[in-house]
Amino acid sequence: MDKPAGTSTVFVEDLLGRIDRGIESHLEWTQRLLRCSVLRESPGDDVLRADAHRLCRLGGWLERDSALLDGFEAGIAERLLTTHRKMHDAVRAVCQTVLAARPSDPADLKSFEENQTRLVGLLTALREVVSDRAIRRDPLTGLPLRHGLGQTFMQRRSDAARFKLVLHVVMIDVDLFKTVNDTYGHPVGDQALRHAASILQDSLRRSDVLVRYGGEEFLAMLLNTGARGALATAQRLLEAFRSTPMREGGLELPIRISLGLAAVGPAETLESAVERADRALLKAKQDGRDRAVMAGDPPAGA
Repeated sequence: MDKPAGTSTVFVEDLLGRIDRGIESHLEWTQRLLRCSVLRESPGDDVLRADAHRLCRLGGWLERDSALLDGFEAGIAERLLTTHRKMHDAVRAVCQTVLAARPSDPADLKSFEENQTRLVGLLTALREVVSDRAIRRDPLTGLPLRHGLGQTFMQRRSDAARFKLVLHVVMIDVDLFKTVNDTYGHPVGDQALRHAASILQDSLRRSDVLVRYGGEEFLAMLLNTGARGALATAQRLLEAFRSTPMREGGLELPIRISLGLAAVGPAETLESAVERADRALLKAKQDGRDRAVMAGDPPAGA
């Protein structure tokens, strides 16, 4: 597996699978630590051995394919290896003192928690880089295009279930874009799309997904605790556009957007979520534009 520039479907899916398995296996460590603390149950040699960080599947893969990973993001392999080893060292220290019926050092538990969180964060960021490499980009805005969106959607839906969050699909439309094109010409229209893409990127979190969906439409995927958080993000986007007019060649032009949001059901398809978000977007435009509307609940069973 030695092709950091590879973007074939099989290659990307295999790499993403390895990353996901690494995240899942090390999130399970919290349960093992709890059983060890409460039941004095051994967590196993893959935790207690001094070289456990090299024996576990993730550690072996990180060492074996460090050059591959650095091809996606310079230095990521060393950061992952260091954090992974520190997490192993900390959880081993905690479990050894528990099994020996000695008081645990709170610093060991804190180190375990911090490095587990850091490891999951690094793996999640790496997954984003790998996914991004596989997606074609829009030459006008620099954003990913919708090709490969289904795979990203499935990953985000899985994340929502894993972290007990809610995935929202958000359809975003530049208001009165045809009027901008007809009044000022296509070069200004192109600049308006670049302006919109820049504001959206600056206003969303790095962990949020943003793609140019087509024409003057963008699609975002947000992981939030619920509707309130998603609507707060939508309001932040609206305010960013209201406070940042486009300036081009002496022209100051207000650019506004409308948004339709849909909370994704645990088994809902991308097509279903986009359709519901689209209907909410249409309602926002019918209600006067420059606003966000939340779609109703996903269909039963979705």
